[in-house]
Amino acid sequence: MAHVDLTQDAVVFHLSLADELLSVHGSLRVPYTHIVTVSADPVPVEWWRGFRVGTNIPGIKVAGTFFGPDGAVFCDFHRNDRCLTLELSHDTYRRVIVEVDPDQSAAELAAMLSARIGASAG
Repeated sequence: MAHVDLTQDAVVFHLSLADELLSVHGSLRVPYTHIVTVSADPVPVEWWRGFRVGTNIPGIKVAGTFFGPDGAVFCDFHRNDRCLTLELSHDTYRRVIVEVDPDQSAAELAAMLSARIGASAG
């Protein structure tokens, strides 16, 4: 789970210390210019399958980098229905999937991000 901040030029995912340890990764910063699409839809299971560096305990926690046929995917979530999913280009990851803090709404963040990436494209 992460607290999500929308800065002037990037989205920042602040992971808890436990999530940093489980995912073997620190917090993430993704420039808006690297974001292709944003979604708050439930995450399909096949997106976090394959070779991984991190944690995959079914029904408990998915955290880390997963390498599959589509490229590298970063995940950090327990509930796949509270996630913000970013499809990326020109980045280390093809996709970033993170469960947002309980005091944040994935759908609202997705709408705000979509507006920002739409504005930066135009």
